[in-house]
Amino acid sequence: MDEVNYKNLLATSIPKEEAKLMSALKHKEAERKRRVRINGQFAELRTVLPNLIKRKKASVLAETIKCLKDLVNTLSELKEIYGVGRLSSVFSGGTDMLRVEYSPGQGLKLVKVMLSCEDKRKLMFDIARAVRSVKGKLVKAEISIMCGWTECVLWVQGINSYQQLQILKTALGAVIEPKRPNNKPQLCW
Repeated sequence: MDEVNYKNLLATSIPKEEAKLMSALKHKEAERKRRVRINGQFAELRTVLPNLIKRKKASVLAETIKCLKDLVNTLSELKEIYGVGRLSSVFSGGTDMLRVEYSPGQGLKLVKVMLSCEDKRKLMFDIARAVRSVKGKLVKAEISIMCGWTECVLWVQGINSYQQLQILKTALGAVIEPKRPNNKPQLCW
């Protein structure tokens, strides 16, 4: 039996009503999956947006648009300040980096932490947990996030020994270490 006759046999063996019902069920399932995917994306936006008060979809979209406009304006301001070509010098250029040192002139009183890594979910929470692991207190933070990349300069009090400094460095290294084995963070002193 050739292929054309086989297709005709299949087409005639299923009643039209049943074929329509199967088609409607497939469409219904595809729409359900689409709605689940969209709702998942809205849930993700709700966790990321900083100033979200209302949780309705329209509010989430409005806040997303506002944040994107703010980011575009910030990028324009940075381009004006640093120039288009020099803007890349503000950020580390996609290199994971961690530097932990005692702040000049402060001795053991204040530790300066400079890090850059790919922005990820719960990054700030993980950094705070790393600082708390050595019973340090974050007293100042300068954080820049651009195009999925995070640059931080943190000042931490309460690190009173070289051992605590090493533990902090190790804990922060684990936070910024990417999952890709070839791209290890650059650890500096």
